[in-house]
Amino acid sequence: MNTIRVTSNLTALAAFAATVIIAVPARSSLMNSGQTPQPERHAFRVPATAAAAPDDRLRAIVALIDRTRARAAAAGLSDEERDALTEMAWAQAEEALDDPSLRERAQRDPDFLQAQALLLMDDGEDEDALGVLERLTVIAPDDPETHRLLALGFMGLGRATGAVEEYRRALALDIDAAAEVRAHLAHALVVAGRLEDGLAESERAIAQDPSAYIGHFIRGWILGEAGRHDEERREYLEAVQRERDDADLWELLARSWERAGDRARAQAAWGEVVRIDPSDEEAAEKVGVKP
Repeated sequence: MNTIRVTSNLTALAAFAATVIIAVPARSSLMNSGQTPQPERHAFRVPATAAAAPDDRLRAIVALIDRTRARAAAAGLSDEERDALTEMAWAQAEEALDDPSLRERAQRDPDFLQAQALLLMDDGEDEDALGVLERLTVIAPDDPETHRLLALGFMGLGRATGAVEEYRRALALDIDAAAEVRAHLAHALVVAGRLEDGLAESERAIAQDPSAYIGHFIRGWILGEAGRHDEERREYLEAVQRERDDADLWELLARSWERAGDRARAQAAWGEVVRIDPSDEEAAEKVGVKP
């Protein structure tokens, strides 16, 4: 794939260039593991001063990519706004890859390679992301994040068994890893056809950190797969008490209420989806508003 990306939406890029806000992702990786998804791109660059060392510039570029990706994942943005921010994040990566003084450093820098792989996965280019991550396994084989990202890439490609192995490697390298890693391992186990193992792993994730919403979210989804729908809803309700800005979580809760025949609660949950993601046409139709 040609990683040089461009955009004609210069006005949108300029409008967002000054805004960098870290926010909770609007769509979770559970239901959006493929992720959303080129005229010359507007150049939005980290200022290069004579005194700035290349390593410092690379750190600044990686930080800007991370913040811009987080801004693009915020609730309530239109598709055009998300696309503009995604293009802006890519502009940062290309600055490092195009600059002779930064290119070699970037290709061996774990933080930059992680950021590049995530941008590729955001675009649904999981195969290309795995190529980047293979370099990362040589450079940082003992970093749990290397294996967590590999697992993400495998899930995007529908290779759940490989994802299970990589999540287990991440946990083996960091026994105190966030409960989120264990919860996503539970999800991968179920996708790989190991439902009971997934249920057991989801219990461990919740026991490790009862305050983390993702454990309840994924356990709810697993219970739904097992046909235990009352328990499924209870877990989703636990999850939304901890995190109210995950559109996928509200969508699953809405569908669960629909199965139970509770139209009022289902519509309220669909309304939360629209609040978080105004571009969701199905949710908008459910609550009778124009997307």
